[in-house]
Amino acid sequence: MRFGIDVSEHQDGLSLVRAAREGIEFAILRTTDGTYRDRCFSSHLADARAAGLDISVYHYLRNPSEGTSIAEQVEASLEVMGGAALPMWLDCETPAGLSRDHIAEAHALFTQRGVRVAGIYTYPHWWRWRMFGADTRPFGLLWLAAHGADPEGPPRDVFPGGWPRGVGKQKPAVWQFSSRGCVAGFSVDVNAWA
Repeated sequence: MRFGIDVSEHQDGLSLVRAAREGIEFAILRTTDGTYRDRCFSSHLADARAAGLDISVYHYLRNPSEGTSIAEQVEASLEVMGGAALPMWLDCETPAGLSRDHIAEAHALFTQRGVRVAGIYTYPHWWRWRMFGADTRPFGLLWLAAHGADPEGPPRDVFPGGWPRGVGKQKPAVWQFSSRGCVAGFSVDVNAWA
C-alpha cells in the first residue's frame, strides 16, 4: 500500500520534501480548474521532484455551461504543465454535471496532445447521480473519493483498511479515504494506491 496526497494552491506552503520524509510516496498536483490556472503548480512540481515523489496531475473538468469550452480548459492545463510529461487525472465532480461526451472530449484532446490520461477522479454519489453509473473504464483508472468517517491524522494511522466498492463497473486504483489527513503540518486529502 502506498500513500499520497493531492494538492493545489489551497495547500500553498506545504513541503512535499517533508511529506516524503513522513512516508508520502506520491503527489497528485492540480493544474487547472476550468481555465483557472493553479498559482502553486510550478512550486509544487519542483518540490515534488525534489522529494523524489511519483507525480501525476489533475484538471478539474468544468461543464462548458460554466463558461469555458472543453478545448479551452485542456489548452489552459497544457500551458500550466509547460511540456511536463505527467499522467493526467480528469476530476469529475462539478455541481453543474458533465456528460460522457464532455469527459470523452477532454480525454481525447489531452491524448492527442501527447498527455497520458491516467483516469478519472470522482465520488460514488456524484457518478451515480450525474452519470447514472456509466462505465468508467473507457476513461482509464478510477480514483475514488470515499471518506466514510473522514478520519483525522497521519495517513498510515487513519487508513481504515479494506477497499471501497467501485463505480462504473470498475474498482478504484486510488482511494481518497480522508480529507483530513495530517501531512507536513497541513490538513490535506490523503490517498491510498493499491
